[in-house]
Amino acid sequence: MSHLPICSAIVVNYNGLRYLKECLESLQQLDYPRDCLDLILVDNGSSDDSLDYVRQTFPEVRLFINSENNFAKALNLGIQHSKGEYIAFINNDAALDSQWLSTLLRHFNKHSNMGTVGGKIKFKDGRINSVGHRQLPNYFWDDIGLGEPDKGQYDRPREVEGLCWAAALFRKACLVDVGAVDEAFVMYFEDVDYAQRCREKGWKLGYVPEAIAYHVHGGSSQGNTLTEYFCNRNRFLYLAKHEPEQFVEAIETSVFTKQKQYERLFDALLAGAQKLWQHHDLRAIEPILERLQVKLIELYPHPVPDRFCRRLQSIAGDCKLSIYIYDHALHFVGGGQKYVATLASILQHQFDITFIGNKPVTISDLETWYGLNLSRCHLKIIPLSFFEKRRMANIDSSMVSPEMENPFDPISKESEDCDIFINVNQLEKVQPKSPISIFFCHFPDSWRNTHFAVDDYTFLIANSHFTIKWLKRRWNLEPTFLLYPPVDMTTVELPKEKIILSVARFEAGGSKKQIEEIEAFLKLRAVYPTDMEGWRLVLVGGSTPGNPYLKTVLKRVQKSEDAIVVLPNVSSTELKSWYARASIFWHACGLGEVNPQRCEHFGMATVEAMQNYCVPITFNGGGQPEIIEAGQSGFLFDTTNRLCEYTHELAVNPDRLSQMQNAAFDRGRQFSIKPFAQKVKAFFSILDREYRTVPLPDPAEVRMR
Repeated sequence: MSHLPICSAIVVNYNGLRYLKECLESLQQLDYPRDCLDLILVDNGSSDDSLDYVRQTFPEVRLFINSENNFAKALNLGIQHSKGEYIAFINNDAALDSQWLSTLLRHFNKHSNMGTVGGKIKFKDGRINSVGHRQLPNYFWDDIGLGEPDKGQYDRPREVEGLCWAAALFRKACLVDVGAVDEAFVMYFEDVDYAQRCREKGWKLGYVPEAIAYHVHGGSSQGNTLTEYFCNRNRFLYLAKHEPEQFVEAIETSVFTKQKQYERLFDALLAGAQKLWQHHDLRAIEPILERLQVKLIELYPHPVPDRFCRRLQSIAGDCKLSIYIYDHALHFVGGGQKYVATLASILQHQFDITFIGNKPVTISDLETWYGLNLSRCHLKIIPLSFFEKRRMANIDSSMVSPEMENPFDPISKESEDCDIFINVNQLEKVQPKSPISIFFCHFPDSWRNTHFAVDDYTFLIANSHFTIKWLKRRWNLEPTFLLYPPVDMTTVELPKEKIILSVARFEAGGSKKQIEEIEAFLKLRAVYPTDMEGWRLVLVGGSTPGNPYLKTVLKRVQKSEDAIVVLPNVSSTELKSWYARASIFWHACGLGEVNPQRCEHFGMATVEAMQNYCVPITFNGGGQPEIIEAGQSGFLFDTTNRLCEYTHELAVNPDRLSQMQNAAFDRGRQFSIKPFAQKVKAFFSILDREYRTVPLPDPAEVRMR
């Protein structure tokens, strides 16, 4: 067995099958004992059978799988698993002369302070690819000798500023001392950064002309797109780390600026600014950030510079992410509004939350209506002139015609000023302009029409499978995920009374069907006067001032001898009292309708009733069948006759009523606030974490741009 030092060679591969045979064979043919060679291939997620080929053809090569397509991270993984005293970085599109390794090792033996050495890298046609790196004006770098015929002009060994990593050999002690390759670079310029770090630690870099390697320039990165993008992006990272005073000045000379690639420039500056925070104290970088802000204002329209600064503050951990929650019906009491209020109550400690409404309402109103603590939330009312001029209580997007300007532009404008914009009530015409946007859809009320903006939201969340079905049919959209509304209405247990409770808004158009419920109850009393003696129908729901439908309801119950009670806009405490005392729950929304949007899209009130041991009897449509197990935890009806039959069955059979009340309670708990809160916290924590981290670009996506 040889007493020579073990040398590891790390080959990073991504879909490089066409190069691997020549590369790996050249490693096997080095004039160095085979038992002293440690050959490693780190794969970045290839899809071209590279791994199977290496396993079958080069079984002595140790294989490792990188978790992402990141060249720098792959090198670190290879270093972590290497066994050698010396470690070579070899591109998968490079091939080594047989004496490459032994030549470089001899140079190491002569120079104890040499951290890394490289040889003459040539193209297959004999021209020079690189004999080291050199710095150009404005902090650009290039390969010395690139494209020149090899006439012996670089045949003297010397110290260099940097080396091309297509073929380079490191002393492991140097790698340990300097530390990991900076994975934020992903690919390109990481060698320039590492060379600077080596020099700062006192390690020298050497060029040895007798060590020959052949390289397919750009072969491993498949073209110039990646090279141009990453070299220009990573130049900002390098300057942020090593030459921070030049960071802002480098914007003018950036290829991104010259080619007006402002989106790419934004991403590069954000990544570079993050490096400033990471590598320098605040006092040192404050003037740099001030100059950067001025430059951003020159280059970008409002609100891009402000957004950049907010994002940077978030990355630095100096502030909470801001969330604007828009609900055009916030001033109404309703299940959809409770849905969003509950979401806000869960998130208000982690985020800076502001409700956006169009009509007068207060945080205190929301707390009273829904029994929630929203003390950390803010509220902003933005009237919409189109609807104000018409004195409309409802904000109805269907009134907007194609030739009109979008009346919801003020809301869109407002969304510029937050990190996350949430549209919670399926108003499809609000164009989001925040970095992250979420569209909560309780139901797609309209077909695609003028000013349709849902396609532009980052995420789409649905409240029921019923809604998901119609999202696909009407908008051809798949939701990001399903989030059932949170329902937590368990109250104190009171003796159950002969009360049939209905909880629903008194909609101006009568879509909740309170009149039909009144007629069904009066019919029950007429047909079964003895069996229904003592039973009352209690109608509870939100209403707007001067509601004509509510007036019709009140007029219809005037002669009911107090057997029917109508209670608009009750407090949360009073509502809980009715839930606690009621035995049966009715909900007829959707009865007789052909338009699916006039069905209950989920049925929060139904679940509230079930959590209070009320047996639900609801219309068999919309989201209600997702809640009720028919015949076990409630009933589903298609006609008022069936509604009456199910109700009479329970009224005359106390044991059956009690059994189903318990089953309703068990089923209702499955829609409690706990699973909702867990899902909401997990999702928004991911958004928070990712927003506070500059994402590393995926080379595959860059190549496709």
